[in-house]
Amino acid sequence: MEHRSVRLHAIALLVTWLAGTVVVLIASAAAPIAVADLDLLRANAGWYAAGYGLFFLADGAIALLGVSVVTATEPDGRFRGPAIIVLFALSGTLGVLADVRMVAAAQLLAVGSPVLAPANAAGFLSELNATCNWLSTASFLPAALATWLAARTAHAGPGWVVFTRFSALYQLATGILSAAAFFTSEAALTDLALAAAVVGLPVFAAVWLIWMLRDMHIRVHKENIA
Repeated sequence: MEHRSVRLHAIALLVTWLAGTVVVLIASAAAPIAVADLDLLRANAGWYAAGYGLFFLADGAIALLGVSVVTATEPDGRFRGPAIIVLFALSGTLGVLADVRMVAAAQLLAVGSPVLAPANAAGFLSELNATCNWLSTASFLPAALATWLAARTAHAGPGWVVFTRFSALYQLATGILSAAAFFTSEAALTDLALAAAVVGLPVFAAVWLIWMLRDMHIRVHKENIA
């Protein structure tokens, strides 16, 4: 039963995250927020709302991911498990806050709110972009630390442990890249940070979770035989 609930959680997280990524990429390609073209943004508000609605579900699943990781890996140490649960909850909550801001902004665009009148639009969109970028960047640090802590376990294969540590460092590097891109406004750095976050992180998460489920299945099978 535990394996089934962890598997369903992982599947829900990956499906919503990957689907949200595709939808948001479509919206961003058609109407980039940074361009601040109100007509284009209004025409694509539904795509943004759908994409960040899916991200809301994914980040909610991330907030609960610590429970599944602890269940699957049974990490060593008295406080390691609770720390993993709290850190993933913090990471997911920061992501949820960004998603709520984006969905609300999409709704304001869709209804033609006075908040987004031409005189106010540029400032509103700039603040929205900056706030959501910082919330997303901030969410990488607790997730990276939780991932690193999860590597200390006797219930997973050595390959998964090595990949887990590498994934933690990748998340940390992505957060640093995202912050650097915001401060410098360098186009090349921004593109690299977006690729690392939007493409790289879902790929790492998919491999990490599938590998974790495989190791959990093998362990449960051996325990049942014994």
